[in-house]
Amino acid sequence: MKLSNSKGKLAVITGGSSGLGYAIAHKLALQGFDLLLVARNEQQLNEAAEQLAADTGVKVQTTSVDVSKEEQVISLYETVRNLAHSADLIINSAGIVSAGFLEDTPLTEWDRLYNINVRGLVSVLQTLLPDMIKQSSEDGKQRHIVNIASAAAYTCTGGMSAYGFTKAGVVALGESLAHEVASSKIGVTTVCPEFVNTPIGNKVTLFGRMENPRSRRRIEKMFERSTITTEQLAEKVISAIESNTLLAPAGKQATLAYRFKRFMPVRFFNMIHNTMKF
Repeated sequence: MKLSNSKGKLAVITGGSSGLGYAIAHKLALQGFDLLLVARNEQQLNEAAEQLAADTGVKVQTTSVDVSKEEQVISLYETVRNLAHSADLIINSAGIVSAGFLEDTPLTEWDRLYNINVRGLVSVLQTLLPDMIKQSSEDGKQRHIVNIASAAAYTCTGGMSAYGFTKAGVVALGESLAHEVASSKIGVTTVCPEFVNTPIGNKVTLFGRMENPRSRRRIEKMFERSTITTEQLAEKVISAIESNTLLAPAGKQATLAYRFKRFMPVRFFNMIHNTMKF
């Protein structure tokens, strides 16, 4: 999907009020996209919309939706239809993270991660995708979907089983979906960034044996040592959309890990096992 002439096109961005979602929204606004920001915190949404509109001059709409609640996501259908025939671009960047060994992580936390990171993403797509397919069949124009996963989907470190499981699901979903919508001229990209140094690094919930100062500090360092900023990651997303990249590792560490595991999976497993202990 070429982004050079995007004036008047609509991008729907979940998690768009802060962090990576906001950085992507800003890059898309500079390309001319009108924006619909989706997040839970209405005050943050309003502040983000005001700043984006002031910086770029594009139309910015907001809607307060918790993607884990189906009845709220369904309301996105009418919101989008009031703005356009369909979304031209969907960015699924809403997500949460926590850490803990499998037997220490309560099933309620597995549910919470799944409901936001996977089920919420699916719910958004089931709500908005039918109109995208219909509109593409009518006007013949390309559209695109971006799902933000994580390098945790393939690094599979101990203590990240619940989180990694949800992000690996996003990777699998993206590849299957790409087959399903290719004939409708809709591209699908799954982005797998390393941990990005944002305030979320200090807010990761830890469970069981990982709830200790040593593990917490180690996780904080993983965020601090990130080789990519939110702005650089947003640029990576823009590039991946334009090249219709199926899977895009983001950051030097994420890219190296992806290649290492792909070509030397046993050595990669041993390296992770020996160095990533909490």
